Amino acid sequence: MKKGINFKIKALTVALSAAVMLIIGILSAFGNVPHSLNALFADSADITEQTAYVEMFDVGQGDSILIVSGDKSALIDTGIKSYSDNIYNKLRDKGIKKLDFLLITHNHSDHMGGIVELTNDTRVKNLILPDLKKTDEKTDKLQSAIENVKSKGGKYYIASQGMVFNIGDFEMTVLGCYYDEQDENDRSIITMAKIGKWKFLFTGDAGESAEKRLMAEHINIDCDVLKLGHHGSMYSSSEEFIEACSPSLAMISCGMGNRYSHPHDVVLLRLQEAGIKFWRTDLNGDITFNITEKDIEVSTEK
Repeated sequence: MKKGINFKIKALTVALSAAVMLIIGILSAFGNVPHSLNALFADSADITEQTAYVEMFDVGQGDSILIVSGDKSALIDTGIKSYSDNIYNKLRDKGIKKLDFLLITHNHSDHMGGIVELTNDTRVKNLILPDLKKTDEKTDKLQSAIENVKSKGGKYYIASQGMVFNIGDFEMTVLGCYYDEQDENDRSIITMAKIGKWKFLFTGDAGESAEKRLMAEHINIDCDVLKLGHHGSMYSSSEEFIEACSPSLAMISCGMGNRYSHPHDVVLLRLQEAGIKFWRTDLNGDITFNITEKDIEVSTEK
């Protein structure tokens, strides 16, 4: 991980200390003293990795995903209103009293139903929303959330393709937000989170139409972990899209015994045939992807 690395300088011998002082003296003479001694020991120092993980919360037939890197955190979607207390408690259990970013993928209640309650109880520094002028749904809750965020000193932004922001060591890029699509699901904000060599692709409820547009634009969607679009609907995660993403791991958010038959057997078969290991919240509960420089380790609530 190149960004946010903290170096712990080991105890030096007397001889090495003397050598360092000599180097500093020479640099001082030329007005080139480094701001940090870390630069002198980067090759030999231990790297203290910051905590970094992605956790898909079990919020029934909805979406809510937490991203954490060190003391920075972000939430993608809030699930339905009835799960707002559940999310609040999960955040507090993790010591999270503020969110650096809250991103709402699209204006459907299973993705943003709890936004007013969340922004009432939790400070959000940056709120990223879809274009409210391009939705057919009511925007009352999103407007209320904007006021909540602003009242606590936060800011809000409308997502645009190519937007980049950082959550600690994560670099988040908006790959797509096709507001001219007819279906609200296909207007979902699609993001890629990159940390070190690892990449996570978050698709909201994007279906095949949005998937085709991403591929037609030759956007690099290769990833290690894929969040399946639309809870594993048969109208998303096409064979071509999965092949282009080529993930090793996947996560699915869906409610137990939901009336939509999510995730669909056809989609699960596609994952199995591609050799992609997957987890689903209805069976596994909360799903956590713990990130190190060498590996992604998955743990589940159930």
